Formats: sequence, C-alpha cells, structure tokens
Amino acid sequence: MESMSARLMPDRRQDSRHSIDVPGVIMWDGLAEAMTITNISIYGAQLEGHVFPKVGTRSTIIVEGLEICATVIWVGPHKCGVLLEHEIEPADFIRDNAIRILADHVPAPVTVTRISYDRLI
Repeated sequence: MESMSARLMPDRRQDSRHSIDVPGVIMWDGLAEAMTITNISIYGAQLEGHVFPKVGTRSTIIVEGLEICATVIWVGPHKCGVLLEHEIEPADFIRDNAIRILADHVPAPVTVTRISYDRLI
C-alpha cells in the first residue's frame, strides 16, 4: 500500500520543467548512446532513448556545441532522469538548441491531382 500512496504524492520540485525535443548523445564508461532530451529544468533533465547507464553512473550529455556532466538518478523503459552537475538556464538552452535547420534547400510542396488504385482479382 505504501507504493500506491507514494505514487499519489504531488510533484514537489522547486524548479519548473520545460518540454523540449533536442537530440544528442549520452556517454559513460567508454559507451555512447543516441538520445533526445525531452524536458529540462535548471538542475535536471529527462532523456529518451534505448539504452541508459544504471542509476548513480556519471555521464556526459553531448548536444551540438555543448557538453553537460550529469549523474543518472532514475532509469525506466526507454527513459532516464539525470541530475546536472551545474545549473543550466532552461530558456537559454531551449533558445540555443531546440530549433535546428534541417536543410539549406526546402523542396517545393507536391500537389496531388489524381489518385488511382489497381484492382486485385
């Protein structure tokens, strides 16, 4: 019954979290794994990916032009939470990293004028 009451407790974090979608890499013990930062606060972040280090592992999060030292504080299916070694201003991080230009040339839109299908007999 204790675990149920623990799940119902409100989130008491002092710092608000900001939803983002920033791809990067997490590195630990000579290993590297692609991940995406899905939310960030001044001292923490949630990452999504496939493989993460175990709780307590010190790691480095690399996002284009930025390396962030962190410690993994929880791990779940395809997600983990990290405690950042130094504070990061979320608004600055989002401004600098959340919008990326994907290509120099954007192709012209395609207009579909006719749709047909083959009949199977």
